Amino acid sequence: MKRLFFLTRPSVAMLVLAVAAVGLVIGCSEPAPKKPAGADKSSATQPKPEEPKAPAEPAAKPEEPKTPAEPAAKPEEPKAPAEPAPKPEEPKAPAEPAAKPEEPKTPAERAAKPEEPKAPAEPAPKPETPMPAAAGGDEVKVSAFAPAEDLVNQFDAMLKDLTKAVESETEFKDAESKISKDVNTLIVVAQALGLHDQDNKYKKNAPAIVKAAQALAGAKGYADVKQGVEALAKAAAEGGDGPALKWEKMASLEELMKAVPLINTKLKRNTTGARFKSRAKDTAGYAAVIAAIGHASIADLSETKSPEEVEKWKKYCVEMRDAAGALNAAIRAGDEKAAADVMVKLAQSCDDCHAVFHKEALGAGKEE
Repeated sequence: MKRLFFLTRPSVAMLVLAVAAVGLVIGCSEPAPKKPAGADKSSATQPKPEEPKAPAEPAAKPEEPKTPAEPAAKPEEPKAPAEPAPKPEEPKAPAEPAAKPEEPKTPAERAAKPEEPKAPAEPAPKPETPMPAAAGGDEVKVSAFAPAEDLVNQFDAMLKDLTKAVESETEFKDAESKISKDVNTLIVVAQALGLHDQDNKYKKNAPAIVKAAQALAGAKGYADVKQGVEALAKAAAEGGDGPALKWEKMASLEELMKAVPLINTKLKRNTTGARFKSRAKDTAGYAAVIAAIGHASIADLSETKSPEEVEKWKKYCVEMRDAAGALNAAIRAGDEKAAADVMVKLAQSCDDCHAVFHKEALGAGKEE
């Protein structure tokens, strides 16, 4: 073992020497490369200039302005402002204001207002009644002085009497003097029912009734009167053609004024004592008829000869109408005292009228 050890030691030593020799050889052969090592130092310094390549990377940072280029894309956002450009299209709405210039057509309509002078032409009719229609009160509702119910009751009663008057020639002769008064009174009642503000069963047929009654008023002799009464009854039941109704002269004023005293007499007989209540339906109807006659007479100026007389005529007609209307209201209310007071006023209105027109008729309303 020891021998082996000693044998190996020289081997190791030689190995070391060999390595050292190799090192020397290498060391001798590398002096030239050391220059490159110097060169390495220079090159090492040169690479440092190459480090600016890293700054070159900062040059790449200038490329970052490409991100500003993205802001340039933001300028493309003005395309959104381009949408506001459609708002300029809104001026089309201003174009509608251009239609407002067409409103001058309304001024043209104002030009039509100059045609309103035709309304002044209406004042011309007033000369026909230079007379205060205020007094007449065409605007007054018929129900204010003559309820439709009371007028209908009287119409039915008068038509019944006329029908009975033509049942035979004997009946006709007995009633002949009264027929004309009743027929003309019936014309006014139909006129009032046709123009009434309250609905009633004769309102629609009133024009036909007036036409038939006017024909009957001119009939002479039993046969013609009978035929006329039948036509009147048919018109009342079925209607038909007739004149347009308005408050104008449609009946004979003379026959109406002759009928008033007869109606007034029946009023006096039935507005006192027990009859006041038992005959209230009839007397309310009589009062309504007189009121209707008074109102209808306002339009008939045949008795007047001057503007002054026109004013007086209207005044007396209104007084008659209003007194009769108040009597109707008192009877319907069952107020006998009020009815008696109004009867006095009604009689006075007749006397005041006769003091100016037809003095020979003074006191006619007081006949029993």
